[in-house]
Amino acid sequence: MVWNKTLHPVLTMALMLCAIAAIGRSGSAARSDEATTQPKAVVARMWHGRTLTSKADEYYVYLKQAGIDKIEAISGNLGAQVLRRTDGNTTEFTVISYWESRDAINMFDGDDIEKTHFLPKDPQYLLELEPKVKHFDVLYDGRK
Repeated sequence: MVWNKTLHPVLTMALMLCAIAAIGRSGSAARSDEATTQPKAVVARMWHGRTLTSKADEYYVYLKQAGIDKIEAISGNLGAQVLRRTDGNTTEFTVISYWESRDAINMFDGDDIEKTHFLPKDPQYLLELEPKVKHFDVLYDGRK
């Protein structure tokens, strides 16, 4: 077989690019799997409440001091987030607290972890008292 000298560099480059692409695909697939795997079990507990916008700032201060600060001091708690959304005269709050396990939540909230743990002044602020909270297994947390 006669080798075409002008084709040789092109074929060499093409083979190298194919090899690099194959390595890149297998490497990125492995990194992608690692990124989607939570290193340890984490449970997210999600609560939702609504108040009048005129009371929202005051309620946030109360929620932070009477609720979030206490939750974050409990053994097994991994932190919390407070989300706020205002739509006209109504402001919604969503609290997501993170826990090592459902057992850790149980230590904080008793046997029925789905039952909402109200703060003493919640009836003064909230438009309704939602009876249940939701729990989720955290599969991926991409926050930096």
